[in-house]
Amino acid sequence: MINGILINLDIPYPSINDLKPNKKIAYKLKKAYAGRVSELSCINKYIFQHIYLDNSFKEIKKALKDIAIIEMHHLDILGNMIKKLGLIPAYTAINKVGNESYWESNFISYEIDLPKFIIENIEGEKKAIKIYQNIIKEADDEIITDILNRIILDEENHIKIFKSILNNFI
Repeated sequence: MINGILINLDIPYPSINDLKPNKKIAYKLKKAYAGRVSELSCINKYIFQHIYLDNSFKEIKKALKDIAIIEMHHLDILGNMIKKLGLIPAYTAINKVGNESYWESNFISYEIDLPKFIIENIEGEKKAIKIYQNIIKEADDEIITDILNRIILDEENHIKIFKSILNNFI
């Protein structure tokens, strides 16, 4: 909890057990899984930020680590969805020219100015939500919609947390 905001929402994630193969949507999910703006990128960026901050920012460090753990859960869910939809859950995504490319560490910002990276985190969470909303529009599948809407709840909560950090700690 940070400033009265729960970091981990007490809302279960829907099951993916009944997902049917759909490679078109699996490829779309790979963008959220391991693209430039993705769960994998968020995990690595938030852990970098957590490590970088000194111990005088204990609450912020803890929040970054806890949010990264939630993003790890999203990565696990998306990886399993991609597998059930018919693709290998490798850390790849379709690039701008339509080729599959591997995730790269230069996908994340190594900004070390605290206010700047918190603002970047807010913008990144907003972009992630847009990616999920676009996939929902294309999916026409209740299971995918339910799962992605649940993940969006977490991303919206992360925005609240980062805004609270920006307003109360910086």
